[in-house]
Amino acid sequence: MVVFHGRKTLVYMRHSHRVFALFLLQVGVWCGLTSCTGALHKKWADKEVFGILRRKAAKVPNSGTDLLSITPPGKLNVDKLSKSNKDVDFLGKSAHLEKGARVVKLSDALDYAVTRNRSYLTEKESLYLTALDLTSARWVHGPLLVGTGSGTHQTQNVEQTVNNFVKDSTLTNTGAFSLSTLARTGARLAVDLTTDFTRLLTGNLRDVSNSKLAVSLSQPLLRGAGVMAASEPLTQGERTTLYAIRTFTQFRKSFTVDVTSAFYETLRSRDAARNAFMAYDSFEEVVEREKAMGEENKRTPSQVGLMEQAVLTYHRRWINAVKSYEEALDRLKIQLGLPVNDKFILDQDELYSMKLVDPPGSLEGALDTAMSTRLELWNKRDELEDAERRVRIAKQNLLPGLSVTGFGNVVGDKDADGSNLDGHRRDYGVKLDLDLNLDQLPRRNDLRAAQIAEQAARRALDLEEENVRQQIRLAWRNLDVARRLYELAEVTVELCVRRLEQEEAFTEENRGDARNLIDAQQDLIDARDQRMAALVAHTVARLQLWRDMGILTIQKDGRWVDVLKNEPPKGAPAPGNPKKP
Repeated sequence: MVVFHGRKTLVYMRHSHRVFALFLLQVGVWCGLTSCTGALHKKWADKEVFGILRRKAAKVPNSGTDLLSITPPGKLNVDKLSKSNKDVDFLGKSAHLEKGARVVKLSDALDYAVTRNRSYLTEKESLYLTALDLTSARWVHGPLLVGTGSGTHQTQNVEQTVNNFVKDSTLTNTGAFSLSTLARTGARLAVDLTTDFTRLLTGNLRDVSNSKLAVSLSQPLLRGAGVMAASEPLTQGERTTLYAIRTFTQFRKSFTVDVTSAFYETLRSRDAARNAFMAYDSFEEVVEREKAMGEENKRTPSQVGLMEQAVLTYHRRWINAVKSYEEALDRLKIQLGLPVNDKFILDQDELYSMKLVDPPGSLEGALDTAMSTRLELWNKRDELEDAERRVRIAKQNLLPGLSVTGFGNVVGDKDADGSNLDGHRRDYGVKLDLDLNLDQLPRRNDLRAAQIAEQAARRALDLEEENVRQQIRLAWRNLDVARRLYELAEVTVELCVRRLEQEEAFTEENRGDARNLIDAQQDLIDARDQRMAALVAHTVARLQLWRDMGILTIQKDGRWVDVLKNEPPKGAPAPGNPKKP
């Protein structure tokens, strides 16, 4: 504390005003450097967080670099997409939605999804925040600096004699610095300096008084001692960040499969609308012919009426099919982060270039691969290790508390002028702190809770392993069923085409039955839809199998890499694929 009295000299008072003004100026500059630079702090945080993610992602297969940016997407750019100038009649009144629409390929859809999908961006931000929390845990173990100060300038009139007043000015400046650091072993070093903060900054130390320097070093010896116990929050923060990267990597794989499935399902809905229109259009011609034959008394009114009812049914099915396609397309736009009102059409060639590829190897081999590569299992195994570590820490916390502290203080001479820290005015010592930990019920409960949490972690790992096995078996089964259903649908389509041709021939020869013709037409539509559905299901099931096995590799733009050498390149049609209409 520094005190100036205004009755000494006018020059001294002016000097005190300058000191006070300098103190305020320094405070203002420091505030500007530390509190008013949001862009600097953002860059600082991003550099530290992305550094953490980059180093830890190197330990996670196929984590990629997509997690190293959370910059919001810019304005949508569709210039790279071609425009569709085709006229499609099977969409009816909705045909204008595809006129001039941008054509989206599967690769474009995946690229838009990983850059614009809202849920995907939220997952990236959640991962960022997890790493940001880790910086706080690391900060606790780093050197912590604290600086405080205050300055007071007070002037008052003091009555010495009757009606005789003089001004009495007082300037008080105090400042303090402290440094503390926590070692991984639990040792804590603390250094505190209290002195005239302003005078130290100006370099004029002659008026410093009442200064004190204190240093202490403490180390737990029993409870809380050692790296395991003292660094538990930091250890868990490091591991939690690694778990979050694994979770996000697996999320990317599932996200790609979901987007691909939605893309193909939307194309399948469009194909179903086309099939429904073809059935309606062709049956209208049949009805007109039947009406003409009815006027010639070659058809009964009942036969003609049945045909007219059937064409109405086909019309209704076509309208609903177009509606289902539009709804699926709108949902996909939202999933890709595209404006719903903008015109987009999916590249139909993607549907007819799908391949029917069965995985090599066996179910047992797929199960063994999944057990060693699934990232969820890595997390569950590590979480079990976390639970076991917490049990050991809880047991250690049952020990008495014993810590040793070394301390030293240096104080100043209040009667001295300038920097008054005096090495001769010191004291130091060592002390032991003991806590017998007689009331052990809270720590007993902590230990029991940790043991139960360990049991739960073992069950969670066992359950996750069983879930992975079930997922592999399901994906393998779905793949096999989709293959067989596709083969059956191929045969069914051929049979239905021949049957419809026969029924149409019988009808022209006046030997056919109206109900048989209607059934043949509907069976052909169903067979075509089932064939396409089986092909889509097989493709999606294959991707799901790669994902569940943990071998689906995702690129930065969301596309997957063919994981087996004998799998043909994407886009190469396989034998038996439906022909492009």
